[in-house]
Amino acid sequence: MKPIRTVTLNPCFDLHYTIPGFEIGRENAVTSAVIEAGGKGINTSRALRAGGVDNLAYLIVGTDSAAPFLEQLRADGLSFRAFETPGRVRENLTVHPEEGKETRILLNTFRVSEQAFAELEAALLAEAPQMLLAFSGRIPNGVEKTRVLSLLARLAARGADIAADSVSLTPDDLRALRPWLIKPNEQEMQAFLGRTPATREEVAKTAKEMVKNGVSQTVMISLGGDGAVFSDGRDAYVLRVPRLTHPISTVGAGDSTLAGLLAGTAQELPLEESLRLAVAYGTASCLTPGTRPPRKEDIQAVFAQTGVEKL
Repeated sequence: MKPIRTVTLNPCFDLHYTIPGFEIGRENAVTSAVIEAGGKGINTSRALRAGGVDNLAYLIVGTDSAAPFLEQLRADGLSFRAFETPGRVRENLTVHPEEGKETRILLNTFRVSEQAFAELEAALLAEAPQMLLAFSGRIPNGVEKTRVLSLLARLAARGADIAADSVSLTPDDLRALRPWLIKPNEQEMQAFLGRTPATREEVAKTAKEMVKNGVSQTVMISLGGDGAVFSDGRDAYVLRVPRLTHPISTVGAGDSTLAGLLAGTAQELPLEESLRLAVAYGTASCLTPGTRPPRKEDIQAVFAQTGVEKL
């Protein structure tokens, strides 16, 4: 089994506020609040751990708030290597209304020192070359994108399979890197393409075109409650999931979807089974509050209701 590693350069405290009757421009009362140590890569590591899959999270954390942040990771049973930089971990706010979609406010205040990034870089390059590595989230202030791309390219040249899930990377960046996988969601796909495919089948064909255009070796596009699509450039697949009547929180569902695909790939499951596992992780994560990971029993229950159609 290939080792799985996640990288989070821009972690955050996720603040989840439930506000019935939320209205913009008015005073709103919070009926419940949840604060979690997170970030896209950390969310993926937490989902893997909840599913019983070993992995190691690499992250850079602000010294001023490192202690409570890392204590939450330990409480969740995560294995991690943390590198400290001056300052505080940023905070992201998600408002959960009674009806309608969640609203997210994301801070862009975190800055990483040269020393912290150099330490993380050296630790990753000292790893075993054959691994699955998920690079997730925005590139923070203080780190040049060219430096990140150089690190990822060096790891790929050593044999690492890179899963890139970062809005900081442009199509040209991805063509230069050509990672093993990219996993945009619907909004990111629309920004990427400049258009909106009308059906899941069209999205799947678009994913196939993206691989042929050299942005990555495989593409998985999350479609929220409509499942996902996947292509390796040769074939395209539509992945169907059960409709959830009352999802609790969709935040982090894409990170859990990536966790499921990493888990199936690391265990060398057949492709269609790995794809079903991916959307089972993602859908099951919507049954827990905030960015809490999916429960193992929910993953198993949802998996039995998933389907794959090869186009």
